[in-house]
Amino acid sequence: MVNKNGFQLMIAGLGGQGALFIGRLLTEAALTTYKNASFLPNYGSQMRLGPSECTVTVTNGVVSSPVTLAPVAAILMGAAALAGFEPKMAPDSLMLIDSTLVQAESKREDVRAVYIPATEIATKLGNMGAANLVLLGAYLEATKALPLETLEAALDKRMAGGKREHLLDLNKAALREGARLMAESSKSGKKKESAGSKKGA
Repeated sequence: MVNKNGFQLMIAGLGGQGALFIGRLLTEAALTTYKNASFLPNYGSQMRLGPSECTVTVTNGVVSSPVTLAPVAAILMGAAALAGFEPKMAPDSLMLIDSTLVQAESKREDVRAVYIPATEIATKLGNMGAANLVLLGAYLEATKALPLETLEAALDKRMAGGKREHLLDLNKAALREGARLMAESSKSGKKKESAGSKKGA
């Protein structure tokens, strides 16, 4: 899924959930380690609650195409995102799903689906809007695409001195909590697994 030459990630949700924010953040962080990175957003005219998705492609070579028809990894932040992307996922790919918002279980037996109560965790940390960073932290732990510290440095650069600087420590905590839960979940080796308490389980 990830090799020394780069990685690719799809992120999908609704406007306001921060799919594009973590996509840009990952792209900026990746450029400190890899030679080339592409950030391809796709969203509707609605600022909030409209479909919002992006593709991050990172490589030490040439980005031949920023588009993928068979994602190898995806962060899915809602039921509509799961329904839309699950059929497209490549065999042996990874889906990270916010189980606070998604009740349906993946029907794919050839895809690793990990359910993380990201919104619940972010709410307990103090801001439900940090659910995107919980999922990003889980992705980093699952794939080792970049060190967690590299993302924290990118957060510092983006947020320090700005109007949201007061959320910086919370956002870092969300990243680390997602990584911690993913590390615990990875020990099971199951295709379908829950990291933390899956809502409804």
